[in-house]
Amino acid sequence: MLLKDGRIVAFVLLFGSFVLYYLFTRMMEQGKAFKIRTLAALEALPEAVGRCAEMGKPIFYMPGIGSSLSLSSGAYILAGITVLGRLAHFAAKAGVKLRLFTVTIDAMPLIQETIKTAYAVEGKVEEYSDDDIELIANQSSLVSRYIGAVQRERPAAACLIGYLAYEAVVLSEAGNVVGAMQISGTVNLYQIPFLVASTDYTLIMEELFAAAAAVSGDAGAVGPIAAEDVIKLVSLGIMILGMVLAPLGITFLVDLLGL
Repeated sequence: MLLKDGRIVAFVLLFGSFVLYYLFTRMMEQGKAFKIRTLAALEALPEAVGRCAEMGKPIFYMPGIGSSLSLSSGAYILAGITVLGRLAHFAAKAGVKLRLFTVTIDAMPLIQETIKTAYAVEGKVEEYSDDDIELIANQSSLVSRYIGAVQRERPAAACLIGYLAYEAVVLSEAGNVVGAMQISGTVNLYQIPFLVASTDYTLIMEELFAAAAAVSGDAGAVGPIAAEDVIKLVSLGIMILGMVLAPLGITFLVDLLGL
């Protein structure tokens, strides 16, 4: 056989997942609308920008570490940059200075174009400056540079959204010291408790992708989010059915999943 025993059902479920992703994406492309629930962190972006405008302070943004071309961090960094696009629109409209810090050299053109496009759409392209986007050599240097900038410029708000590692707690605490309103988001399970404790709003795990999909409205982003919910419901149904049948001595479901 092409598949080993115990992996047949797993393969069928995996194939079914890909089919659902494709179908929901096609439905989006053909005009079907799927609503992503309101995310508090995303809704707080205008509030953060408004706070900066009232206080005459800049807003800081850090889209995570790693490479946008990496399998381990690329999707998260791109999601962070997508959210950055919406924030840049709000900042440009309100006349708030947007400062960005990154170590992701391969994403620099995308970051620059995302912010510049937002300023152009708001009719304020002359206020855009490449000097507000800082490319820093490595992770440790980023931490030092960011903390120094926070202490000197004292931003009224800061966003840490992307793939975050040990620097998450350090950067968020630096913002807390100066009283900045902070919005965070990451898929790094180990950093989420620190971010929840030290920032005002947090995108937890897959909410990061949901936020990016809600901002972009792209069929290739929203479709898979909707398909994922269906997959979760099916998986939950199988689990509940198994929990009900197993104590009754009915094992066909266990036997089926073991194929």
